[in-house]
Amino acid sequence: MIRSKFVKTCYFSDKHYNKNLLETIRGVTLNNESSLRVASMNQTHSDTVLKIKNEGNYQSDGILTTEKNLALVVKTADCMPVLIRDLNSIAAVHIGWRGLTNNIFHKTLELLQETELQVSIGPHARSCCYEVKEDVAVLLPELIEIKDKKMYLNQAKSIENFCNENKIKIDVSDICTICDDNFFSFRENNTQERQISFIWK
Repeated sequence: MIRSKFVKTCYFSDKHYNKNLLETIRGVTLNNESSLRVASMNQTHSDTVLKIKNEGNYQSDGILTTEKNLALVVKTADCMPVLIRDLNSIAAVHIGWRGLTNNIFHKTLELLQETELQVSIGPHARSCCYEVKEDVAVLLPELIEIKDKKMYLNQAKSIENFCNENKIKIDVSDICTICDDNFFSFRENNTQERQISFIWK
């Protein structure tokens, strides 16, 4: 289990921690009380971000809350798990190349306070391995790296640049889910399994 450098109440799992969601989160947070609740998402690469107060499985790719003892979960296997907090709120966002084109990260920030923001991006498909075709490259030309005449996507680049330019603390994992065998990768082996990442307050 990987802990964020800045956001001390968020974690990113490898593929060994995805079997029992509630048990895993309670174990990591040392919160075995029945008061701990879990909110997850049915992710569809949308730009939908929901403010929530209760546990459940939401039809969205981003959720945020001000509630305590409510863990927000995002599931990934190459896309970016992005966990955010400000003074009063926390958010969990699922972002792949479609999420980058529909600006779900910025739509999430619009719902948060602009003071003391902290952002953590967990393990995801990185530009060492994330080869894309022309259809994706034309949509995100500023995120494309060319190697041996092939195009590779740097998913985290625009978010990292934005945060640095706006003096927002950001922690980006250097783990690539495609080339690290400790992580599930849809692109590498077409798996339906997912890592879990979560944040709570």
